[in-house]
Amino acid sequence: MNKILYNKSSIGFAIIILMIAASMIFDSREIILPEIAALAIGCLVYQNPIWLSQPLHIFLLPSITAVLGFLVNMLDIGLAQKLILILALMMLVLKLFKSFLAPALATGLLPVITNATSYSFIVSILLLTSALALYLILAGSKEKTNCGLKQKNSKEGLFYMLFVAVWILICDQEKWMFMAAIPPVIVTGYEAVHKEAYEASTFKKQVICMFLASFVGIQALHFLDNLLLAVLVDIAAVSLILRIFKCRLPPAYAMAILPMVLYNASYAYFYFQVLLMSIIILGAVWLYKNSVFRKSFTIFSSEKS
Repeated sequence: MNKILYNKSSIGFAIIILMIAASMIFDSREIILPEIAALAIGCLVYQNPIWLSQPLHIFLLPSITAVLGFLVNMLDIGLAQKLILILALMMLVLKLFKSFLAPALATGLLPVITNATSYSFIVSILLLTSALALYLILAGSKEKTNCGLKQKNSKEGLFYMLFVAVWILICDQEKWMFMAAIPPVIVTGYEAVHKEAYEASTFKKQVICMFLASFVGIQALHFLDNLLLAVLVDIAAVSLILRIFKCRLPPAYAMAILPMVLYNASYAYFYFQVLLMSIIILGAVWLYKNSVFRKSFTIFSSEKS
């Protein structure tokens, strides 16, 4: 069993390294998809049962949202409007597929926040997600249940996305767009809002791990003049951080890689921006999940159903 898990872990890390290597060979950073790292680690290392419940969705949903994000980015509207539009479209996609695959949110946001214009972005997402999905299908990773996630919780997901939309508008008003929609944070919050319970200890660990992952990512990129070396440092450092804090957080790997595709990421301030957004977004989720309002809403929804 340990040998199988080790082999899958190796494949997960190999996917990340090959993605970075391909970006260097073709001299295109749009090939780098940080959330592929989260998907690969979540599916192959942590064996996330929710993500594994529908292997085909690993290909379909991120690909669909990525294409939608790419098209939305071509519209002649403001950045805040683009982000809110793609949030609405992604919620519709997840609703149609009855899925809770949170990384699909990141692949939709990425082309907007990075202003992706090359079709290499689309080719990359199609190839990487199809390869991962095919491996999962052939490896027999499919589960028959959705592991306790009930469709009624989609209302909480809608409330969460509305909150994110309000946050984006606030950032637009205050000229904080550099931290309006950091994908790994939004993905983590979306997963947290669908949990039965979101403990204060989990909230604190996730905020700290996100902060440290972003710190490692920006430092490695700044000091190492080689993307391949930088990603090796990122993988090793994030793995150590998550082990120290005993936290299973695949988006932390995406966070470490994210500076590679953010051309305006500030070496001095990026990790503080991540820290602030993590506290606000995840803190709001924690307050909601532990509020009297939420408990009353849950009881009311149960009685109606």
